[in-house]
Amino acid sequence: MKCAKDYQAVVNARGQMAFIIPAQENAPKSPELVYNGSDAALLYRTASDVLVLDKLHEEAQKHLKQVSSVVIVEADYASGTTVYDYQVPVVRKGKIL
Repeated sequence: MKCAKDYQAVVNARGQMAFIIPAQENAPKSPELVYNGSDAALLYRTASDVLVLDKLHEEAQKHLKQVSSVVIVEADYASGTTVYDYQVPVVRKGKIL
């Protein structure tokens, strides 16, 4: 488990939420976002590749409590290109951190 560095949470005019994160080395497999209402969420890219999205802004927390899925955009910041983009379900569980 590692902390995602330099990520952004965005919400469009339709209320859809996305997280933009630095691109990881391997493609995601059956990803999901685990969120329990705190200021952090866990992005399971694979069963063994987990990113912590910590210090979530209050507005991001508010939207995460209302949505059933989010879009993840993995970007190569140096080149400004999207490497992976995918929709993930938001799974609500007990204490995660």
